[in-house]
Amino acid sequence: MNTILSSIQSIAPYVPSAAKPWNEARVKHLYHRLGFGATRTEIAAGLQMTPGALVDQLLDNAASTNLSSAPYWAEYTNEDYADDDGNVLRESHKTELRNRWVSEMINEGIKSKMALFWHNHFVTEEQTYNCTQFMWRYYKLLHDRSYGNFKIFVEEMGKNPAMMVYLNNVQNIKQEPNENYARELLELFTLGEGNGYTQRDVEEVARALTGWRFTWYQCTYEDFGLEPYFFDDSIKTIFGTAGFYGYDEVHDKIFEARGDQVAQYITGKICKFFLYEKLNPSIVNELAVTFKEGNWEIMPVLKQLFKSEFFFEDAFVGANIKSPLELMVSYYKMADLRYPADIEFEDLSNLNYYVFTLGQELFNPVNVAGWNGYRTWLNENTLTSRWNTSTTMTRRATDSARNKLVQLAIDLSGTINDEVVIVQSLAKHFISHELDEEHLEAALDYFKGEIPENYFQDDSWNLYYDEAPDQIINLMYYLMRLPEYQLS
Repeated sequence: MNTILSSIQSIAPYVPSAAKPWNEARVKHLYHRLGFGATRTEIAAGLQMTPGALVDQLLDNAASTNLSSAPYWAEYTNEDYADDDGNVLRESHKTELRNRWVSEMINEGIKSKMALFWHNHFVTEEQTYNCTQFMWRYYKLLHDRSYGNFKIFVEEMGKNPAMMVYLNNVQNIKQEPNENYARELLELFTLGEGNGYTQRDVEEVARALTGWRFTWYQCTYEDFGLEPYFFDDSIKTIFGTAGFYGYDEVHDKIFEARGDQVAQYITGKICKFFLYEKLNPSIVNELAVTFKEGNWEIMPVLKQLFKSEFFFEDAFVGANIKSPLELMVSYYKMADLRYPADIEFEDLSNLNYYVFTLGQELFNPVNVAGWNGYRTWLNENTLTSRWNTSTTMTRRATDSARNKLVQLAIDLSGTINDEVVIVQSLAKHFISHELDEEHLEAALDYFKGEIPENYFQDDSWNLYYDEAPDQIINLMYYLMRLPEYQLS
C-alpha cells in the first residue's frame, strides 16, 4: 500500500485500460465505498456504463433523494411524553429512527452513508440531550446538507438543538462564557486539532457565539433565538483581527482567514473515510483546491475523488476494515434483501443491537471525536463477536429472504444442481473472489451439510430442495469467517 500511496500522485479521471480494466471488482469497490455494497443487478448495470457516468448517477441520485419526511412525533416535547411511564414511548421513537436509518442504508445506501460520515464528523450523543425532537432535527440536518455547501452546513449545525445541548452552547452567555462548542468548532469541525488557532481564539470565538437560547430542558426548540442580554457585543480579536464578531461573522472569519486549513482538513477526512486511512498529500492538496475554489461545495470534491484513477487503484480494493454497520448492512444489501419486503422491523432492531455490541451505536458515538474506525474495529477481542453476530443475523432470515437467497444463487451460478459452481458464485459475489482449493472444500462441507453425498453425485439434489435456503445460510456462516469478508 505504501508504494501506491507514494507513486500515484494524480487525481486525473480514471480511464479504463487493459492494465486497469473497468470490471466487477471496481464496480463493487465504488459501491462499497459510496454505500454499503451492490446487488447483482446494480453490478451488471454499472459494467454497462463508464466509470464517470456511474459516479455521476449514484451521487446525483443520492443528493436528490429525500429521506427526511418527518415522523408524527418530530415535534414532540417533554409535555407530549408526560404520561409515558418508564419512557417506553420515548425509547420506541428513538428505536424507530435508528431502524429507519438502517433501513435506508439497506434500501438506498449512498445518501445514508454520506450522512453517516457527517454524523461521525459533527458528533452529538443522544444520551446527553435525550430528546426525540432534537434527535430528529439532527438526523434531518445530516441528510439534508450532506451533499451541499459545507460552510452553510457548519453554520446550521451550530444552531442545531442536539449540538447546542451536547456541547453546551445553549449555556454560553456573556456573563459566563462556555468554550466547549467554540473549541470543537475549530478543533474538530473546521480546522483540525491545533491547526491555525490558539487558546485565545477559542475564548474569543466562544464570546462571539454567546446568547443563543431556547428551552432545551423542556425538549422544545420553538423559542430559539438570540437574546441580547446574554450576547457579548463587545470587540473580540480572532486570528489576530479585532471586530464586533457575532455568530455569522465568526463563521465568515474562519472560512476567510483559515480557508486553506479548512480545505485540507475536510478533504483529508473525506479521503480517510471513503478511501484509506493513510493520506496521500498530493491528492488531498488537489481536492482542497477544488473545495476552496468551489466555495465550499461538497459534491465537486466527491466527484473528483470517486472518478479519479487514484480511487480505482487495485491497492485500495478490499483494503478497508468494515465498520460494524458496514459488516451487517452489506450482507442485506448484496443479497438484495429489502425492508419491509424481506426484513422485519424486529430484524432492524436486532441489527442495531448487534452493531451496538460491536462498538457502533447510531446517535451515540464513543465521544466528541467520533469512532476512530479502521483497525479499532477489528482485533482479537472483537473478531469472534463479529463472526457470531453476523451469522446470528443471517439465521434469522424470513421466508421471503430465504427464497431470495435461493434465487440469488440460481442467478449468480446459472445452475440449480452444480454445487461447486453455486458455492464459487456465491463466494465471488460476497467476498469478491473465488475460493482456492482448500477453502472451496471447506465451503462445500458447510454447504452440503447433512445431505448425502450421492445426492450430489447423481444430480438428484438441486436448489429447489426444501433444505436449500439453510444450505446457503450455512455457507454464509463459513464465508463470514474468512478474513476477506471483514474487508471492503
